[in-house]
Amino acid sequence: MALQQHQSNPVRIANEVGMLRSGMSGPIVLVEGATDTRLFRRLFIPSPQARVIHCKGKSNLLAAISAVTSRGITGVLGICDADFDRILGVSTVRNVFAVDHHDTEIMISESPAFAHFYAELYEREVDEREMGRTRKRLLSYAAHIGRMRLWSMQNGGKLGFKTLDAGEYIERDGSFNLESCVNALVAEKDLDANALLSIATISAESPETEISCGHDLTSLLDSDAAIRRRSQAHGRGVIEKMLRLSFDAQAFSTTNIYSMLRLWEKQEQLKVIPDS
Repeated sequence: MALQQHQSNPVRIANEVGMLRSGMSGPIVLVEGATDTRLFRRLFIPSPQARVIHCKGKSNLLAAISAVTSRGITGVLGICDADFDRILGVSTVRNVFAVDHHDTEIMISESPAFAHFYAELYEREVDEREMGRTRKRLLSYAAHIGRMRLWSMQNGGKLGFKTLDAGEYIERDGSFNLESCVNALVAEKDLDANALLSIATISAESPETEISCGHDLTSLLDSDAAIRRRSQAHGRGVIEKMLRLSFDAQAFSTTNIYSMLRLWEKQEQLKVIPDS
């Protein structure tokens, strides 16, 4: 699947879609970023039957889909992270499909592909029970951070997460030093650390897979595995590449977004996913 680059303005993206549509009848897929293209172009039918455009952000993607729809261009769909949308009850947009759970990394970690990834990262035979316990433990840590991320988003972005490396707070025994993490987030800010700690640990109805950010989970996986291996961490970027590479067509076929895309194919009478 060919990659269209250098698009960031929604109007320019819509113009690019219009030019592509004038020369092709197949599906045009908009995704958030470059890493999404590298994942989904392995799973979709190749160019020239289909094209993908990365939009440099979810807001650009949504605005571009709106512009394309208003122009009457058909056969265009968008794929994006859910983020906190399902938790907040954000309305869905026609022809835009959110991945399972919070984001792509969480979706892959909940898929059958995780077993292959786990064996490679932890350098050990996969024991299903051990793997399940590890995933559950680290996901609970990521959920603590996720609740703080959501609170910050709803309160004017009072906390800065760009430099947060969740794995730094994994202790040698595999526990998570949440208090140190909170203290780092409120450093030099007029915020009550105890209040934020309560937010992080509050019991919520939302599944941890919806509240947890994939970047936090991959950072936690990196550090936890390094401790178990007694070696250096690889870095979050490497871990996320490993996750994406573990996610094959078979694992993709078990997801909700796969089923939604199959329905879209029937409605639009277009092929996005190759037949097995």
